[in-house]
Amino acid sequence: MAHRLESLLAQWRRDPQAEWVLAVINSVQGSAYRKTGAMMLIHPLGPSLGVLSGGCLEADLRRQAQRALQEGRAIRRRYDAREESDASFQLGCGGVVDILLLPLHGSNQALDFDAMQQALERGESGFWCLTLPPEDNSWVTANIQAHFIAKDQAPFPATDFPRPGQLTLDKQLLVVPVAPSPRLAIFGGGMDAIPLANTARQLEWQVTVIDPRTAYGRSCDFGGCHTHKLDADTLPQSLLNGLDLAVVMHHNLALDAAALARLKDVNLKYLALLGPRHRGERVLALAGLNEADFLCPLSTPAGLPLGGDLPGDIALSIVAACQAALSGIRLQRESGS
Repeated sequence: MAHRLESLLAQWRRDPQAEWVLAVINSVQGSAYRKTGAMMLIHPLGPSLGVLSGGCLEADLRRQAQRALQEGRAIRRRYDAREESDASFQLGCGGVVDILLLPLHGSNQALDFDAMQQALERGESGFWCLTLPPEDNSWVTANIQAHFIAKDQAPFPATDFPRPGQLTLDKQLLVVPVAPSPRLAIFGGGMDAIPLANTARQLEWQVTVIDPRTAYGRSCDFGGCHTHKLDADTLPQSLLNGLDLAVVMHHNLALDAAALARLKDVNLKYLALLGPRHRGERVLALAGLNEADFLCPLSTPAGLPLGGDLPGDIALSIVAACQAALSGIRLQRESGS
């Protein structure tokens, strides 16, 4: 199911003329399932895309979306989990969530979704800026306006990028930073790479599998992934520069060494080499590298020490480490033998 913004926009693109309604969290007080700026798309006839709660608010949001379409205006809904009479009380989170329901329509240029979707497809980050309706909900569909700004075109210094959901000083503009789905490259397409790729795809990450060997990294084994039958030294630099995460797992010393040599200058959030620590030292020596040569700290063994030795267990530990790195969480792993 589509939950990430890039997946939502891809689904919207398939039927952009439908009467979609965007539900976006405008503000959060206290605890909530999703944070300010989280989005959900509601189709009048088909399934909803994304979630704003654990499923407890979505039925009411669908009803409110129908109202927004029928009345041709934005609707603001507040869910207060502190009040027993509120629809969200059973959530138990104890927070207050304000949600805007906004019809996507030709008169408001579908809130600039087209530009945002194209930018994310190109791997570009940016900011979706929504002009907020007034408190009295008087804005009709045509008056609901939003625009997308590419990160390199933002009218403020990089050090002043707004935090997710941060409002501008006039309190009339909701700024939502948006970024492409995480890009993971798996160097080595053996059988144990399949559950890693599948788990990452379940999280809606973009996955590329790279293996020059004929019997490995076959597209039939890695559905939904990009596959490349190339040696590491012939990979396009543009492919490498677009990566967030990389895992090297050829089970071949020479191929692993070649992959690490190519990755040492790539600015990744997470880089891992499968196998115990002493094997990692052999691979580094073969590549003529030291751990200090990498822009991103090299994790070897790969993943977190969650236990288990089956391919699925190892995949889970690696994906967990990747997710921590994407979130900026530093976790210490015990050295392997």
